[in-house]
Amino acid sequence: MFDNLDTIDSRALRPTDCYGQRFMRPGTYHYHVLPSGGQHINRERPYVVRVSDPKDKGPAMQQLTLMVAWNGRELRPDKIDVSVNTGDLVVWNCPHPAAPPYEVAGDKDFFNSARLVNECGFSHAFGLPGTYRWADAFGSGVGGTVHVLAPRCRTPAELAQWQSDLARATVVMISHGKAEPAHVEIATGQTVYFAIVAGKGISVTDTRLHTIGNCGHTATTVG
Repeated sequence: MFDNLDTIDSRALRPTDCYGQRFMRPGTYHYHVLPSGGQHINRERPYVVRVSDPKDKGPAMQQLTLMVAWNGRELRPDKIDVSVNTGDLVVWNCPHPAAPPYEVAGDKDFFNSARLVNECGFSHAFGLPGTYRWADAFGSGVGGTVHVLAPRCRTPAELAQWQSDLARATVVMISHGKAEPAHVEIATGQTVYFAIVAGKGISVTDTRLHTIGNCGHTATTVG
């Protein structure tokens, strides 16, 4: 279908993707991990994030990473009931290569990987070189490009530099319909983290997928 199989779509998470959500208010938040689109069919929200607001909490945000397993029938986080403090970030990733594209569906409007709202993020590790054009499939107009370069590894020093670069993520901040920076350049294997600060609900979607979804956007090629 495409000349490059590495595509980006925050609505359908894959092994090279992560979804992160900050919880800014205390409360109990229920959610499910479902195949992409499953939130419209399955209304169960069996997993829990409990958020408290302790008086002695330090200033630094903490991150809790939940690994999602796929057993051939269902997606399940390694911890089904977790506790964090206000302002902390919870991240979901399913590394299983056979798992279907999936979404994290919460019981609150802001808590949903299929439509990114506030204080959340989506990351993608790019495995193939090329120019990737992304835009919001919901029509806000926000978008940009990620130019992925093949690494130069002709010498031990260049190999060491590339390996060092892999540990660093490039951050794109998205707020009120604007991405900053809109255009980034990375090496193959690096990760871009799209941080949604504020918005009405967007996606980070390869523009080639927009035509397939009949979203009124023109498909482009990678390379």
